[in-house]
Amino acid sequence: MKISIKTLIKLFGVTCLTFSLSTFVSSPATSATQKGQTKVLERAGEVDLSELIQEWAGEMDHVYAETIIRSKDNSNKIFERLGIKDNAFKRYVNSIKRKENPFAKLIPGRIIQAKITPKGEVIALKLFRPIDSLSENVSYFEIRKSSGKSKFTHANKTGDFTTLPVAASAYVRTTIDSAANQAKIPANVMKQVKEQLRDNIELSHVQAGDSFNVIYERRQIEGADLGAGRLLALEYYGKDKTVETYWFENDDVRGYFNSDGKSVEKTFLRLPCEARLTSTFNRVRKHPVTGRLRPHWGIDLAAPTGTPIYAASDGKIVTKRYQRRGYGYWLEINHGSGYSSIYAHMSKYAKGIQEGAVVKKGQLIGYVGRTGMVTGPHLHYELKKDGQQVNPLTADLRTGEPLVGDVKEKFDVATAPIKRQLALLGRYNLAQNHTAVPTFGN
Repeated sequence: MKISIKTLIKLFGVTCLTFSLSTFVSSPATSATQKGQTKVLERAGEVDLSELIQEWAGEMDHVYAETIIRSKDNSNKIFERLGIKDNAFKRYVNSIKRKENPFAKLIPGRIIQAKITPKGEVIALKLFRPIDSLSENVSYFEIRKSSGKSKFTHANKTGDFTTLPVAASAYVRTTIDSAANQAKIPANVMKQVKEQLRDNIELSHVQAGDSFNVIYERRQIEGADLGAGRLLALEYYGKDKTVETYWFENDDVRGYFNSDGKSVEKTFLRLPCEARLTSTFNRVRKHPVTGRLRPHWGIDLAAPTGTPIYAASDGKIVTKRYQRRGYGYWLEINHGSGYSSIYAHMSKYAKGIQEGAVVKKGQLIGYVGRTGMVTGPHLHYELKKDGQQVNPLTADLRTGEPLVGDVKEKFDVATAPIKRQLALLGRYNLAQNHTAVPTFGN
């Protein structure tokens, strides 16, 4: 379930928005609604779950345990951290065919949630696949004990997550990144913040004394914390410029708009997946595999295998092929008006992605991989205008239409309480930092 502006209005109408001035990590016990209020508690890292399970044994018939796969992990280490003492479950995991078994090849960073009894017997276990801020749902591998039986079953599933809004406020003393770190704003939220700011201010010239407030989604499924999601609102106050942008959606429109209802939504996504830029648009680059000097007519985005890739804009898939000594699994989308985009080195395509298929901006089209001539998992992304590659990091990506009439009125009603809440948060943050701005010189 995605959070909507209507949901935000309801939340703002009955209570103050959850303030994230320190890290918020959710568990089944960390969020609750009591007397119409959204409560958020905090959890400081992982604890010894096996001890907690024994402590809670007299209070409940099951508990949820959660962990993240670490480097050099194996299934036994993970089961021990989760408090699993179920030998029948462990035997079942080992009996699953290797190609179907995610425990046969553990990928660091993925979340595992177990529903277990106080004795450490498994009722259900989920291993979640990666999602990012554009994901509409989450896929996971589940092992579950059959109802009323001692047998286990396993399957790949897809489910909807729930969201709650979290607000955070940052004050710049040195850099925008250090301000975000101090305010505990998640990295994927800051990527979205920078995307909104990039066309308005020079991020390398952010000044001490600037401040910004954000609202973003926090996502969960059956108590498991899936991390931060979409940026819902941003207000940036610089010495020279103010930037405001709000996410708005109804039956007619969806996108980012400024306080006047003018669209700041790009026709194209600047980056089609959430990843780390490892190679830029370059007319002369040494190829990492062949060692030869050749043009690099796109950008490379490093991310774990399985990271979602999205269509950069509306269009039609015109090419879907495999190239062993080159792009591996790749495809090209024609967006009209002379624009097209290429996505290469995928691990696999999303369901329904075929030549001739019509796709929408932000639609899932595939997953990051390392097929073709590569040294590691990444997405090679190209953007073309009239057949000529252009740099997607600097190209004019065009904006959408402004809100008018009834839709503009609905937008004004929806954003009014958001602005009040952010203004309150901003005033509090400025008051806390008023005397903390560093001074230089004599």
